Amino acid sequence: MKFQPIGQVSINGSKWVVGYGFPGTTNGKTDDGCCDYKRRRITINRRSTRSLVDVLAHETIHARFPDLAEAAVNDCADIIGKAYDLFSKQSE
Repeated sequence: MKFQPIGQVSINGSKWVVGYGFPGTTNGKTDDGCCDYKRRRITINRRSTRSLVDVLAHETIHARFPDLAEAAVNDCADIIGKAYDLFSKQSE
C-alpha cells in the first residue's frame, strides 16, 4: 500500500507527515505503525487490529522521545488509549 499522507504535525520543532500506508514487518508480521526518523514520517497500517488512537499515540511518542525504551513507549501509549476510552464512554 502506497503511503497516503493525511497531514502534518510539528514534533521537536520539525514537520512530520502522518498518514496511512505499509509500515513494514517485524518477525514476519505486518506492523501496526512505523516512526521513520529519516523521512520524519509516521505511517499507520489501515488494517491494524489495534485502535487508531493506540497506534498513533505509540508512534508519536517514538517521534517525540526517540531515546525512550520500547517498554516506556508502550506504557505511555496504553495510558493515552485508556484515557481516550474513558472520555469516549463519557460522551455516549
